[in-house]
Amino acid sequence: MKMIEELERKLGYNFKDKKLLERALTHISVSKREHYETLEFLGDALVNFFVVDLLVEYYPTKREGFLSPLKAYLISEEFFNYLAGKLELHRFIKMKRGRINETVIGDVFEALWAAIYLDTGRDVNFAKELFYQHFRDEIIRAIREGKVKKDFKTLLQEITQRHWRERPSYRLISVEGSQHEKKFVVEAKVKDFRSIGEGKTKKEAEQKAAQRLIEKLREENIE
Repeated sequence: MKMIEELERKLGYNFKDKKLLERALTHISVSKREHYETLEFLGDALVNFFVVDLLVEYYPTKREGFLSPLKAYLISEEFFNYLAGKLELHRFIKMKRGRINETVIGDVFEALWAAIYLDTGRDVNFAKELFYQHFRDEIIRAIREGKVKKDFKTLLQEITQRHWRERPSYRLISVEGSQHEKKFVVEAKVKDFRSIGEGKTKKEAEQKAAQRLIEKLREENIE
């Protein structure tokens, strides 16, 4: 209970239903019934809304192509972990098996804000203002610095859906090298545009292929 009270002090909010907060902090390895996963599902939508609403408030006239890379960073696991660190959230997570890694911390961060939202009787404005009390300055700083998550696959998909309402495809061409020094070669394709990417993993090769395909499309003034 002392840990719960400490987190409430950090938040500046006292829960009416303490069990709701406990559930937000509890991994499925501790309880198969009272764990954070459903809250995380709700919290994902809530926190994304809080962050994107602030982004659009800061840049009310910018187009989607400008905003999307910023949004991708601001709702990323990396940034949510940074914000969670301000609350030292990792200290309060209940987990029996495995390691409290970035994914777990990001999920609990989202679950926490869903718990606050539900505890206030679904008062989204209260939850948003409390969120901004803690993190508005950090989010604005990230926006001003133009921090972006270089997720080229997401950026490419946004471009292709905007222009042709279809997704790019990826094809594994080859895997070369020894077991410990593999090189993956992947082709990215949309319409008649193609590009090749290489990497130590399939995901890395796909990102490289997507990046090169974006560059080709921009040469054709498609962005």
